[in-house]
Amino acid sequence: MIKSFTAVTREIDEAEIAVEEIMAALEPKKNLLKNSLGIISCYSEFVETGVLKAICDALPFDCIGSTTCISSAGKQTDRMILSLVVLTSDDCSFETKAIPIAAEKYEETVNSALSPLMDRSGEKPVLLLGYFPLMNVSGNMILTAIDKTTGGIPLFGTAAIDHNPDFSTSQTIHNGEAFREAAVVGLIYGNVNYTFELASLNADKIRKQQAIITEANGNTLIGVNGKVALEYLEEIGLKKTDFDKVFMPLVVGHKDGTRPVARGILSFTPEGHAFCGGEMTVGATLAVGRVDMEDVISTTEDILKTLVQKESTVLSYSCLVRYLTLGTKFTAEADKMGEVCGDMNYLYASAGGEICPIPDESGKLKNYFHNYTNVFCRLS
Repeated sequence: MIKSFTAVTREIDEAEIAVEEIMAALEPKKNLLKNSLGIISCYSEFVETGVLKAICDALPFDCIGSTTCISSAGKQTDRMILSLVVLTSDDCSFETKAIPIAAEKYEETVNSALSPLMDRSGEKPVLLLGYFPLMNVSGNMILTAIDKTTGGIPLFGTAAIDHNPDFSTSQTIHNGEAFREAAVVGLIYGNVNYTFELASLNADKIRKQQAIITEANGNTLIGVNGKVALEYLEEIGLKKTDFDKVFMPLVVGHKDGTRPVARGILSFTPEGHAFCGGEMTVGATLAVGRVDMEDVISTTEDILKTLVQKESTVLSYSCLVRYLTLGTKFTAEADKMGEVCGDMNYLYASAGGEICPIPDESGKLKNYFHNYTNVFCRLS
């Protein structure tokens, strides 16, 4: 069983004050059980000022996480905030690892880092928490490499972002150190109960036209219904510039019984191929959707109501596009988290890509990289 505690600080300059705030909220000597793990989401300036490292150095357990542009815990939400949830347990244990990710040989690096942790004293981890960098190795490629090593152990998490248009200070976090090109993984062993859910698109906002992906290469959508991707989109009345409005996702349906996943178009090649925010699968169905502010709030609220449970913890990572859709009401989705969760502990943060398993037609969980989605993991 896992219990949790939360803490936040807005003290971005004075490390000593920030540490005092965190320690006062957590009361580690009173509240910690045998094994603990800290999960952090924070504004990137906490890294630059040294406050993040000071907090992690003061805590008697490992901490993992990533930077973000907005986060929330304990019903406190802000942009310039550090949010922390601590998982603690007598019958679960935790391991953490920072894994350098290079454009070449990243699969070998992932395998060499995680393989020794797959059979620790004869016990395999039951759940992984992952924090991925934004770089030229895409999130779904890192996920695939981890799946290959772990045999598909459920993986939940996010890709790091920040408040800058070019995400120049987005970083993953491991024990107070921050990384531009490393994935950080937390492994949970033992008696943990978990449930995954996701809030994605309103079904009423998905176009009825469905096509088939006929050619793709990783994240690149090349052909749809035998036509070049852009040619197909123009055929159904869309222009390249329509996708400059980031609130128009593609909806990809796989033929394994899993729920459809949303994919953003990041850019088009001169040939008319679409570079997307996640893997595009040949043979999958394709439709075009739309997301607006009302959808963001309503889909999150509907899913959260199914997750509310005493003595549980909810981790929530919501796509940056959902945050942008909220405009001046940028705290609305996080505020809804606090409202529906009530006394449950939770951590919410904006994401550059969401990692969450979904079940196939046989009920087996398969790890997926999502766009336009708020993903949830309930732990107890």
